Amino acid sequence: MDKFEDVVLTTRIRFARNIKGKKFTNNMSSHEKEDLLLQIKDKLKNDYNVLRLSDIDDVTKKSLVEIHTISKELINENDSAIIHDEKNNIVIMINEEDHFRIQAFANGFDTEETYRNIKEADKIISKNIEYAINKDYGYITACPTCIGTGMRVSVMLHLPSLEKIHALDRVFSNISNLGIAIRGMYGENSNSECAIYQISNQKTIGMTEKDIIKKVNEVTSYLVKQERKAREMLETRIEVKDDILRSYGILKYAELVSKKEAMRLLSNIYLGINMKYINDIKLYNIKELMEEVGINTLRKKLKDNFLIEEENIRRAEYIKSKI
Repeated sequence: MDKFEDVVLTTRIRFARNIKGKKFTNNMSSHEKEDLLLQIKDKLKNDYNVLRLSDIDDVTKKSLVEIHTISKELINENDSAIIHDEKNNIVIMINEEDHFRIQAFANGFDTEETYRNIKEADKIISKNIEYAINKDYGYITACPTCIGTGMRVSVMLHLPSLEKIHALDRVFSNISNLGIAIRGMYGENSNSECAIYQISNQKTIGMTEKDIIKKVNEVTSYLVKQERKAREMLETRIEVKDDILRSYGILKYAELVSKKEAMRLLSNIYLGINMKYINDIKLYNIKELMEEVGINTLRKKLKDNFLIEEENIRRAEYIKSKI
């Protein structure tokens, strides 16, 4: 499979699952959530280490939100927890909107590996815990839009060329009737940041898991093709090359950089590498930086809980050390 790493940043598949006979978390008391969490820990103790969010420091929790590993809703829940493997390819949220939000991640575009990984995690949990399933509708979930397979396939794409030629509205309009949701980089109700968009299936019922993956694959391939065409159109525009090289210069020498500015400039550099204007840094390094410039992730990387007044200074220093 072509991983489309010039356009696709990450792939994620999520399963929503609930335990048979248990209330949804939004109808549970704090005592009931605690009891459920203890039951889950006991039933999965031979396969997974369940880590309570209350045992994780605030900086780490907020960093996990910044890098899209957990939802901001999870860290606001009492008696919530996570399960993760060493590589963070699998991250399971417990007691978020559903009892389980099982997530599998991959760099670039790779629904095949991501699907294999999430099916294995789902199998491990289901051998120990009985899910709530209806014979007519499928998996029962807290949100009606997730009933059925309970599966959401999400692909994060970087589409700066389409933005620069003002073609995003046209391109998104072409996929608007295909059952695909288009959101910002932090999912529902978030805005696009530095030309990063997230697409995912809207429908989870009446389709098989393989059908959903096929649909998302087709739309992803279409968007990648359109972004690459738009990139070719930019090759004759000197102002685009100038903007890209200025972005590189600013990040190499700036003393103060806000997160918003960093993301915009890194987005330009990512495009510049793809257009062969910048050859002394790897694409993957810029992708990593895009994930690391949030204040809490910076604190984790630097192992220093610096003051918020130092944020822009420390970000500028960190980026310079990487490029």
